[in-house]
Order: sequence, then C-alpha cells, then structure tokens
Amino acid sequence: MTKITLNELYEIMYQAQNPNGWWPGRSDWEIIWSTVLIQNTNWKNVAKAMVDLDHATGFLPTKILALTNKEPEQAIKSAGFYTRKAQTLKSLATYFASYNFDLEQMTMMPKDQLRKEILSLKGIGPETADVILMYALNKGEFVVDVYARRLFTCLGYSLDKLSYDQAKTLIEGKLSDFTLRNYQNFHALIDMFNQEYKLPQDFGKSYLNGYILEI
Repeated sequence: MTKITLNELYEIMYQAQNPNGWWPGRSDWEIIWSTVLIQNTNWKNVAKAMVDLDHATGFLPTKILALTNKEPEQAIKSAGFYTRKAQTLKSLATYFASYNFDLEQMTMMPKDQLRKEILSLKGIGPETADVILMYALNKGEFVVDVYARRLFTCLGYSLDKLSYDQAKTLIEGKLSDFTLRNYQNFHALIDMFNQEYKLPQDFGKSYLNGYILEI
C-alpha cells in the first residue's frame, strides 16, 4: 500500500479525471437554488424542477419572493419534498434580500459570518451551506458529503465517528495552499469518482486502489 497525503490524493484524482463544469448553472442564482433542490434526490429530478422554476421565476430571487406559497411547490414538485424545499427557497431569497441581492458584496464578507447566517436558515444544513458558499460566494470549503465519507473510508481513514464540522476542520487543516478552485475541483472529483465507482464494493477496480490516506 502506498501512503499519500490529502494534497497528493487531490493531484492523483485531478490527473485521472476532468472536473471542469461539474456544478452546472448559467448564473449564481441558479446554482444557489439547485443546492436546495438536490437534497435527498438526484440530478435527473432536479433538472426537471430547475426547468420549471426557470419558467416561473427566471431564477431571480425577487420573483421567487413574489410567488404565492403554492406556486414554487408546483414548480419544483419533481425534486421531491417540495413543500419543505419551497419554504427553504423563500427563506434563502429573504436572506439574500437583506443584502439587497448583492452577491458580489457578500463575497467580501468573512466566510465564518456568512456560514453562520446561512446555517441559521430553516432547511439549510452544513453541506448545503458550504456548497452555496463555495460556488456562489467564492469561499473555499471542503464539503463533507456522503461521497467524501465513503471515499475516505475506502482509503483507510474513516470519518464516521466525526461530526460534519469536526471532519471539515480536520481535513481543511491538513490541506496545504488550497485555493478556491482547488476546493471546487476536489468536491467535483470526489463526487465524480463515486458516480463512476460504486463504493465500497467497486473500489478495488478504481485507479485509487493500492493507496492509503495518511492524515
């Protein structure tokens, strides 16, 4: 077995896969709403919901706020859990309204403050908050999703006993000289890897077989 660091893992994965264009979206707003709709479902269901939401609002937060409570539910029905998710969309839109919908201004703010504010919103957990921060507000974050946990376990380092924030703090503390693009790529690479290989059973067939992670 070959021991590798987190930075080495990133480089190996980057050489093997192309993460460009991982999180699709024509605008930051489209990305933000998709982070809510992807919860507990798959991209196929989200894609249909996003088309319908686009028709209803153009993804503009002002138009989301102008909808009745039932209208966004109908638009995103294919994404599942549509009542809860519609409420979360409105809650997020209301939050961004407090900043006059100025995402560029928000990127200048400390990420700890933004993360705390976003996590205070009903329906937003740490994974969703970190994806919003990373893709829409230009903050480098390691997303401790189920794919990351599966991969790390296969590499001999289980995160199962750690909470989301404990795992996030540990991993980010071990990544050297990581930029925003590095964080975005790492998230994409890990999720793409899990889509190509069903873990843990197919790990032995992957290009990472034979490596063990040393943190």
